[in-house]
Amino acid sequence: MVTRRATIAGLGALASQLILPSAEAAAQEPPYQLGEWTGDSFAPMHAIRDGLWRAPLSAPERRVDVVVIGGGLAGLAVAALLRDRDVLVLERESDLGGVAKSERWRDVDYAVGSAYIVDISHPFMALYETLGLAPRPVSEPVDRALSGAAGAGDPRDREWRGGYERLKALLRRFGESPDFPKIPIGEASTPALALDQLSLREFLRREHIDAELFGLLDAYSLSALGAPTAEISAYAGVNFLSEINAPIYAFPGGNAAIARALAAHLSRAGEGRIVTGAAVYAIEPAEGGYARVGWFDARHPEEPRCLEARWAVVATPYFFAGRILRGVDPAATAQMTRLRQGSYLVANCCFEGPPAALPYDSWALGAQSFSDAISATAALPAAERPKDHSVLTVYAPFRDPRAGRARLLAGERAAFAAPIVEELRRFMPEAFGKARLAEVRLTRWGHHHLIAAPGIIATMRALPKRFGNVLLAHSDGQGMPAVESAIVEARNAVEIITRG
Repeated sequence: MVTRRATIAGLGALASQLILPSAEAAAQEPPYQLGEWTGDSFAPMHAIRDGLWRAPLSAPERRVDVVVIGGGLAGLAVAALLRDRDVLVLERESDLGGVAKSERWRDVDYAVGSAYIVDISHPFMALYETLGLAPRPVSEPVDRALSGAAGAGDPRDREWRGGYERLKALLRRFGESPDFPKIPIGEASTPALALDQLSLREFLRREHIDAELFGLLDAYSLSALGAPTAEISAYAGVNFLSEINAPIYAFPGGNAAIARALAAHLSRAGEGRIVTGAAVYAIEPAEGGYARVGWFDARHPEEPRCLEARWAVVATPYFFAGRILRGVDPAATAQMTRLRQGSYLVANCCFEGPPAALPYDSWALGAQSFSDAISATAALPAAERPKDHSVLTVYAPFRDPRAGRARLLAGERAAFAAPIVEELRRFMPEAFGKARLAEVRLTRWGHHHLIAAPGIIATMRALPKRFGNVLLAHSDGQGMPAVESAIVEARNAVEIITRG
């Protein structure tokens, strides 16, 4: 007889195969409104990738002290920390934040990318305080695991309880050890660095963690780090999983609140510091002189432009930075362009009617169309949560990033939304209990974040981050896609410039 325990364990194993279903156009008009795509504006970047902008740079039209390429969290942090200098940010999108963006439905702010933070120790909390931000822990219950079976409950409280407690104890010991795999990676101990040579799956097996947990841990890893446990560095995986024992902190709308605060801090020191819609296609470093930066307005790509800067800070993903750096060590740029990036879909489901009482994050074990769903209102104090509408932010990473990018480019919105809604009804029926799904808003991220594969920490520690007066400053530099990585890299670049 197949036991209930075996059934749930099987669902957990199925979660390790998370991919979006094949694109099959919905046969019927959906009963909800389907919003237009948001997310990556890929056309200008693909034009640069495909070599359409290889011509020599035009004559510089402007000279600045510091130019920052990329207005995500790292780039904005660099600019905000250098706000008293002549600094300019060039951002390809029409809005700032990188993947730390948010939108609004009625009066609910929701994330379309990164949603929460964990580490509020120094120097991270000091920066948040400078920006006037007060991170608040998410109220209990923070998360739950769902099997999709009616009345099954969270297996971590039942069938998996012993194994899950052993996992938490293991991570607690690491968290209290000087050998914890930390950010910044430059301060890691030798035993911590040894973890980078293992996959997270190998590490878990070595530590005798129950195999029945692997499905849940694969979902965690795929959603946060871009790949399942067998493809992730144990250094990155242990660092990420340590949040199981710690509170998490979320702003309404996710980490976009940090991006907005950084931009406001910069703008208060003087207007005109940020240019959006600016696609950078070439950077030429200099030794002791001025770096030259070629860019074009995404709305007028036929008009190349150029500026000079005493310092240029490249705060873009490394796979792209390697394509726009000119005249530097080709071995370094080749290493950068070989790094793998995850691809991602985010579906924000907007409900009208009395919302269900949901935890902040719900993990769907065995779901084929998504990994987890965050309640956008759970980051609000209970008294401020709306009574007649709500938003669920659903994360759907692709197991095969290349196939995911192809599907996202095809852009069949209904084919993405339909299976997500169908499985939400199965795994989270209470969300539909007294409410009506009014709209689904889709966001596509073709290169969402770095995949922290085994060996990534060693790679990033060895990779040069300075080429003359051009500095790399992006979360990729820490080998882990995290707000803390972005802040560390920004502070490192600022220190060099300040000393310079």
